[in-house]
Formats: sequence, C-alpha cells, structure tokens
Amino acid sequence: MGRRFRARCAAVLTLALLAGCSSTATPSAAGPSTTLSPSAAASPPSTPTPTPSRRKTPVKVAIFGDSQGTALFATRPSTVARSLRLSDESISACGILRGRVASRSGERFDLIGACPNWLSAWRDAAKRVKPDIALVVLGAWDVFDLKTKSKTIDFGTAEWDAAFLGQLRSGVTALRASGAQVALAELPCYRPRKSNPRPPGWWPERGDDDRTRHVNGLLRQVTDGAHVFIVTPPAAFCDDKSIGDNHKYRYDGVHYLAPGAKLWFDAIIPQLLVLPS
Repeated sequence: MGRRFRARCAAVLTLALLAGCSSTATPSAAGPSTTLSPSAAASPPSTPTPTPSRRKTPVKVAIFGDSQGTALFATRPSTVARSLRLSDESISACGILRGRVASRSGERFDLIGACPNWLSAWRDAAKRVKPDIALVVLGAWDVFDLKTKSKTIDFGTAEWDAAFLGQLRSGVTALRASGAQVALAELPCYRPRKSNPRPPGWWPERGDDDRTRHVNGLLRQVTDGAHVFIVTPPAAFCDDKSIGDNHKYRYDGVHYLAPGAKLWFDAIIPQLLVLPS
C-alpha cells in the first residue's frame, strides 16, 4: 500500500480520536468497525474527508447537572481556563427524574423534594449566562428504580426509559432556548465504595456497567447532529482499575477529586473544541 493510502488512514484515525471514539471497555457502546477492502483502497472516494475545525478559545461553557458537575468544577485544573471560560450551573443532589430512587442497599432519595425546580433553574441560568455550549453532566441518580406516588417503575423498562427521555428532552429544550449548543456527557464507569468517608453513601447500582451503558444509549437518542451532541469520558475509569477504583481520583467512586477531574477534562475538552459552531 502506498503513501497516499497510509495518509488517508491516518486522517481517518485522527478524526475518530477527535470525535471522542472509545473502546468497547468504555461505558458507551462501541460504534461499528470499518474494514477497508482492497477494492475500496484501489478506488478512493471522490470527496476528501473534511477536517474538523477547532473553535476559537476560550469557549464559553456552562456545566448543568448534579453534584458530579459541581465536583468537576470545584476540582478542575487551572489549565482548563486556556480552552474554556467555564461556569458552574449544576445543582448538587439534583437529578432530573421525578420521584424517589431506591437502591438494593436500602438507601432512598427523594429527587422531587431535593430538587423541585431543576427545569426552570436550568432555563434561567442558561438565559443569564448565555454559554456557547451547555455541558450536561448527569447519571448518578439515573441508574435506579423510580418510585412515584402510585407505583414503582423498574430501571431499564420501556416506561422508565420514556420517563427519563421525557425529562432529558425537556432539559435540552430549556438549554437550547438560550441559543446554546448542548453537549451531553456520557456516564463513566462508576466504582462506588461501600465504606465512604463522607456522603452520599454506597448506592451499589452505580457500579453496574450495564446500567450506565443503558443510560448512555438513551443519551445518544437525544442527539441531533446539529445542536445536541455526545461527549465521551475517559476509558480509564472503566478499564484501568488503578484509576477506576482509586479513591484519589473519585473519593467515593463517583465524585471527582483533582486527578480525576484532570483526567476527565483532558478527554472532554478536545471533543468540545471540535463541535460544529
């Protein structure tokens, strides 16, 4: 194979990395693999593959979501300021589902009581801040069965999925009303610690990678390729135990400390900078 073929393959690989592609060990499902056949190599496409352009930095980005976003902002490395003009509009202990979540550990939490007005809070903050990109960081409260006034909705059922998607789409609409593009951060692999030095507790379902993958699949259903996009967290939280299980990266296996925040932003920032403006 000649130098043109190798150069073309290198360009394709570069684009894949910039787009935040992840291995099968990441919490998101891997995309379809592509094998270039000899006939395809002999007949190059007539239209060259476009190279994504980087946004002019710093990009104005506001974080929306729950306490994971709060922790990321609080422990962000100083180098983030080179690329992002970042603000924190997240609300700690504030999931988007309406009801009470229940864990097999016996732990319970009332999302409505803790966060009755999250949607209007998102809308008002987005209009006030007017970010270029609204970065949504959710998931810690979104892997459990949901108890409403009348029934329990089991996680992963069609009814649960519909409830989650309905709330998420409402949130995206509220953020889009400000003119912002929306980046939905996929869930990393969580590694909750049974013995936590501080709240929020154990919540073992967070460590079920099938659950986080399921939520990531729902997040991808909301993207539109023009205004709402997915960004993918570091694979190391899934496939490197020295990081995923290390409380120096996330003190409870969910919420970030400085090394974890650096790892996260190092992966996310390049993806934000190549989103179409």
